[in-house]
Amino acid sequence: MRSGGCAFQQTLTAEAASVLKHSLVLARRRGHPQVTPLHVAITLLTLRLSSFKRACLKSHQPHHQTSQHPLQSRALELCFNVALNRLPTTPSPLIHSQPSLSNALIAALKRAQAHQRRGSIEQQQQQQQQQTVLTVKVELEQLIISILDDPSVSRVMREAGFSSTLVKNNLEDSCSPSNSVFKCY
Repeated sequence: MRSGGCAFQQTLTAEAASVLKHSLVLARRRGHPQVTPLHVAITLLTLRLSSFKRACLKSHQPHHQTSQHPLQSRALELCFNVALNRLPTTPSPLIHSQPSLSNALIAALKRAQAHQRRGSIEQQQQQQQQQTVLTVKVELEQLIISILDDPSVSRVMREAGFSSTLVKNNLEDSCSPSNSVFKCY
């Protein structure tokens, strides 16, 4: 991985780090020299119980429709696969070397860290009271939200008929407590 890639994995929760590892495997298998937000997005879509997939499907269904059509999810996966097929590949397979993290993915990881820090003000206050230094780990939801901010991911989602902003709003709504004063409707 690019210098600092291991450091990023240490700042992620186990679930988020697992997604990043699966994305790395996907990039290596496809012969891509870099892991991009597109790799992370398709990895998130293929997870069995993915909050990303649920938020996507929720954003795509009309208000009067309660069922989610499986072809919507499949169409989005196909669009991401087409985008991955457009990425440059290395002439020889990456068997012994690891793909590096792309600048776009590093930026997404940094955004996720910043969002996580902002969201953990209460934790920071408790840490100061206890006078212990604990590392704030980036949760999967923050990683997803940051990936949705990436222009390449937004473009692919738009091509598939999805709105990154709407998906992000659905994800934030599903992650916030139901009794929160700040929950948007």
